Amino acid sequence: MISDINILTSGSKVSIVELLRTPKTPDDIAGILNITRQGVDKQLKELMRYGIVDRKWFIGYSRPKIEYFLTELGSEFYSSLREIEKKFKESGKAMLNEKLKNLDIDLMDGKLSVEKYTEEKMILEDSMEWFFSTEE
Repeated sequence: MISDINILTSGSKVSIVELLRTPKTPDDIAGILNITRQGVDKQLKELMRYGIVDRKWFIGYSRPKIEYFLTELGSEFYSSLREIEKKFKESGKAMLNEKLKNLDIDLMDGKLSVEKYTEEKMILEDSMEWFFSTEE
C-alpha cells in the first residue's frame, strides 16, 4: 500500500493531477509543466492503471483528440492525501512548538547557555522546516 502511494505521489504525477481538475490534452500538460510528451504519456498511463485519471476521445474532421480528466476516485484519493498532509503538518507544528517552549524554559532556568539555546533552536527549526512550508 505504501509503495502504491509512493508511486502515485512521485515525479510529476501530483502536478498532472492538479492540472486535470479540468480536462487537458497530453500536449497541454507537457507545455504547462515543461516536460516531454513522452514523460507525460508515461505518467498518464500509470495514473490510468490506478484509476486516478481517464481519457475521452474526440473524433472530428481532423486527427482524433484525446483529453484526460481526473476520475472521482482520483479526486477522492488526492483530497484525502491533502487532508492527511494538513493533519501531519498541524501535529508537527504542535510538536515543534512544544520543543521550542521547553528550550525557552531551559534557557530561563539556566540549564542552557544562550549559545547552546540558539544552536539547538536553529537545529530544531531547520529539521522541521517542512511543517511550515506552504507549498501545495
